[in-house]
Amino acid sequence: MLAKEGTGFGFSLAMDAAVARDMAAWNAYASTTGKPFAQKEITVVKDELPALAPDWEKVRRAIVEKRYKLVRIDPFAWGSVEKVLNVVAAARELKIPCALLAPNAHPWEIAWCAALGGDRVLVRRDPVQATARPKIDWSLEPAFAAIRWLEG
Repeated sequence: MLAKEGTGFGFSLAMDAAVARDMAAWNAYASTTGKPFAQKEITVVKDELPALAPDWEKVRRAIVEKRYKLVRIDPFAWGSVEKVLNVVAAARELKIPCALLAPNAHPWEIAWCAALGGDRVLVRRDPVQATARPKIDWSLEPAFAAIRWLEG
């Protein structure tokens, strides 16, 4: 894909790039194997409480000490799918519910949170449905529609 006459889009090596890479890899895996991206129904809840800071040692210690009734994390802030999966697994091991934040309530954010295995998805805006089997529709993303694809 090209932006203008032979110039490419920029890229980032920041945390957002790692999350985007992980999402793309899992989405590609789901597409090539024919398995749905999110295989379970997930409860979507409006919630304004803050997510925990992405500090694995602090969160792990608090989970082990059972200081949380609900672990709230923003998987997009952690920079790695492995870290998010570790938090979800640690909470599940000690039977502490884990909620993942889809900050903009986009269908792809909700699908990503569901795929990561939390007990529920938190949104800041009104959810479309209380319970959903989310699907990714990239055509709903404004930036996706603006991409000029190379003709093959």
